[in-house]
Amino acid sequence: MNKTANRLLTAFMLTGLVVVGLLIYNRFTANDNLVLGDTGSGIMAPDFPADFTWINTPEPLSFQHQLKGQVVLLDFWTYGCINCIHLIPTEARLLHHFAKQPFEIIGVESAKFTNEAVASHVRDAVLRYGITNPVVVDRNMTIWNMYGINAWPTLVLVDASGHVVGSVAGEAGYHSLEHVIAKTIAADRKAGTLAAHPLNLPVQHTLVTASGLLFPGKVIAAPAMHRLFIADTGHNRIVETTWPDQLGHCKLVEIFGNGRQGHIDGPASQAEFDAPQGLAVEKGSLYVADTMGEYIRRINLKTGTVSTVLGNGHEVYDTTGGGTGTQQGINSPWDLAVRGNTLYIAMAGEHQIWKMNLQTHQAVALAGTGEEGLQNGPAGQALLAQPSGLALDGHILYFADSENSAVRSLNLKTMKIFTIIGHGLFDFGDKNGGPNTALLQHDLGVAILGGNILVADTYNDKLRLINVTTRRVSTYAGDGQPGTGRPGGPLELNEPGGLSVSGDDIFVADTNNQRIVEINARTKAWHQIAISGLTPPQMKSDMKTTISAAPSGRTIAVQLDPGKPLTLQFNPSLPPLTHLTPDIPISLKITSSAHVITEESVNAHGKTPVDFSITPGTLSMANKMDQHASHWLVKIYYAYCTDGKQGLCVPASRTWQLEVNMIPGGKSMVQLP
Repeated sequence: MNKTANRLLTAFMLTGLVVVGLLIYNRFTANDNLVLGDTGSGIMAPDFPADFTWINTPEPLSFQHQLKGQVVLLDFWTYGCINCIHLIPTEARLLHHFAKQPFEIIGVESAKFTNEAVASHVRDAVLRYGITNPVVVDRNMTIWNMYGINAWPTLVLVDASGHVVGSVAGEAGYHSLEHVIAKTIAADRKAGTLAAHPLNLPVQHTLVTASGLLFPGKVIAAPAMHRLFIADTGHNRIVETTWPDQLGHCKLVEIFGNGRQGHIDGPASQAEFDAPQGLAVEKGSLYVADTMGEYIRRINLKTGTVSTVLGNGHEVYDTTGGGTGTQQGINSPWDLAVRGNTLYIAMAGEHQIWKMNLQTHQAVALAGTGEEGLQNGPAGQALLAQPSGLALDGHILYFADSENSAVRSLNLKTMKIFTIIGHGLFDFGDKNGGPNTALLQHDLGVAILGGNILVADTYNDKLRLINVTTRRVSTYAGDGQPGTGRPGGPLELNEPGGLSVSGDDIFVADTNNQRIVEINARTKAWHQIAISGLTPPQMKSDMKTTISAAPSGRTIAVQLDPGKPLTLQFNPSLPPLTHLTPDIPISLKITSSAHVITEESVNAHGKTPVDFSITPGTLSMANKMDQHASHWLVKIYYAYCTDGKQGLCVPASRTWQLEVNMIPGGKSMVQLP
């Protein structure tokens, strides 16, 4: 979040002493030069509190023990900060480069928002962004204050003897960091303080879910095409399905992207994306905000071919624009909206709204100076903060201004910015009411519902509705706690990130629940979308996707009553000294032949046994398709963690074969052994 414009010498207060920054940082130069001071400066790095929660390590770490002899780069971050997200690929590259050296990166997750301080949410963020280094959850910003940090992100380098080498605030470049780390390692080796080997800590595994999706970020309905498009962000791909039926069932039509992180244009099966988010459909084309790739991509929906229409693949700080196509660099495009020949882009990394001409591919900044803040007025003078969701209604472009926890509007006729709800960078919460009292928390999505504004209030785990006339906020769905809800009951959500409305159909990208939810706007009835034919992409073995699974040969013969709801009860047997991961939903998928009978996710909050409910409507549908007798493949996906405040979480699955016969008076409860 610190947008330092020039090369500067940093200084921070550490344990009551002034440490002159020894890393020189130039944000705009690819080969920026970081100058290393003498190691062993005499200022010891404060150690970590003993009872804090750790992720990606089987035990808490300490400079006095495990980290002794290791060169350590501390990254003070918070997972909603776009500048912090920008550093993740840089740090992954550093870890790969120094893999055989005594070097470690430790993320210190010092939350800005209340939601970011919850350990379960931090674990979700670690999984979402593929972070493999240890992360400590900085309770009440204790470590932040110990080090005197004042900006996200801030990097602090500690040598092998535990002394601070220097610090830098902002997005330091890879080559500068590589240079200063290598120099520190060399100096420590010469001084005899360097450990002989790296720590080689195990990393958290990749999730596998019943839905086949991984942290879906955005969704868009295309009713004229009878299609639904999903940004399967965690799998680096776009999913196209048929329109869901009355039970939420649909079929896979196409997958764009092979699941590998990268940038390749061409046929759907060969294309590569990098954490795509926003989607927009116009005249047979699907436009994609390829967020971490720093591109806007176009999918020709007739041929399935993927091409690049904007961006050069580099994170470019250009607050004006004017370039064309791949000659114009961009910065973390997060969402899209389209009308005619104009594509509107929520440029989260620039804190701006841009527009691109779809015929010429020329792109220019439309609103925001590029400075982070909340200020209304003429579009070119306004201040925005990480806009992440867009929705057009007539000549008004509404946007979710996430770091301001605000919903704002851009009048495309007068070119003026207005704040509908929101007060500033550090004003957030969970309150309904008028514009003077209502509070949101890091909202990522907006949509138009009956002339009003539906908001994905992401960090409050809710959908909120804003009356456009009165600007009054009410809760539309969710209870403020991460959850899934049960069929027939109230909907619960877990960091929803995207919305799309088509008539009475509301589609929600329920990101941390790994699912798409459809809500009927008239009745509030909802169901989870089940996509027949969708499976996770084949991943490389080094991506840690191993699943702990039992043999799938167990067969159970059951007689079920198609007119009664069915409960499937699951009581997992876990390894000693482990527990169910309370924040990761347990998900069920039942298939028969080539179709999906049902999918359901349950947040059991770590408690067992777990009950899944299948409605009579679903059983009746299965009965008609399979003519009374069928073979069900039942799979349940979950995760468990080692006990204590640290450790790793392991994904697991269990599989059963059910020989099902539908008869009146059959069972309404089946225990899965």
